[in-house]
Amino acid sequence: MKKKISKYFKLLVSVVLLFYLFYFVLDLSNLILTVKNTDPGYISLAFLSLIMILLSASYRWKYVIYIQNRKISFISCTREYLIGAFFNNFMPGSIGGDLVRIVGASKEIGSKEIAFSSVLVERVIGLISMVAIGLCGFIYLNMDSGAGYVGLSLIILLMLFLGLSAVIFPVPNGILCDIVSSTLPEKISGVIISYLKDLAGYSSSPFKLFVVFLISFGFKAFDGFFVYFTFKSLGIGLGYIHALTLFSIINVIKMLPISFNGLGLSAVSWVLLMRIFGIDENLAASVDFLTITMSLIISIIGGVLYSYKTRKN
Repeated sequence: MKKKISKYFKLLVSVVLLFYLFYFVLDLSNLILTVKNTDPGYISLAFLSLIMILLSASYRWKYVIYIQNRKISFISCTREYLIGAFFNNFMPGSIGGDLVRIVGASKEIGSKEIAFSSVLVERVIGLISMVAIGLCGFIYLNMDSGAGYVGLSLIILLMLFLGLSAVIFPVPNGILCDIVSSTLPEKISGVIISYLKDLAGYSSSPFKLFVVFLISFGFKAFDGFFVYFTFKSLGIGLGYIHALTLFSIINVIKMLPISFNGLGLSAVSWVLLMRIFGIDENLAASVDFLTITMSLIISIIGGVLYSYKTRKN
């Protein structure tokens, strides 16, 4: 019952945000004209950058699995990532894509525990790099929108680091296992503890884990190119740093569990943040529309792969 209430609340928030945008802020005819007049050359480059984002994330996940002395092909990682993206974009709740990835990877590497831990570690490290880049860019560009984002980013970074440390390092991991063992029934606690103990295995490879951080930060460059070329397709004169920073900030905002898969929230965020740089609301909303549309197109490939995989099995 609570899940249904939460889902309806998020849907209501998305509807209210979209109503606010289209009734009070945007000119629909102007928005459609803006999107129709995009430069196809720059859109192609943006689409190529999006593909590189997917491939780099797949490589990062493959490397995280390698830390646990298991092997999975890059093609399999990419396939499962695409399938996960399909579930994220077309099914309610972003957790669905991660669960699908865990199930898909566990069959190839032969361990549900390692599949789970690899997705969790890869996801958290990706979030840390995204929040850190957004925070640094926010400060570098001296974006005058109050201290709210800086404070929120620091809180999220602290929570992510503490959460990752708690499940990876032996002492806090052991404490968590003791808490689970003493508070939950034996059958349930045994399963949870097996997953927690597997996560502690990453503490034996601190250098490799550091390499994952470097990979994550390095490959975030493609995020900037994705949005920068989208800017160029619309004739927006903001630079690469603006693109990378704004995209990171908006992805952090979309993490807030108050809307339906970020619907409406991301568009409002683009409009409000780009006002700081004097960008027209219809142009800002067009950025959101184009980036989401390209992401949906890519994720449809995951739906096709999932259908083929299911039929084959």
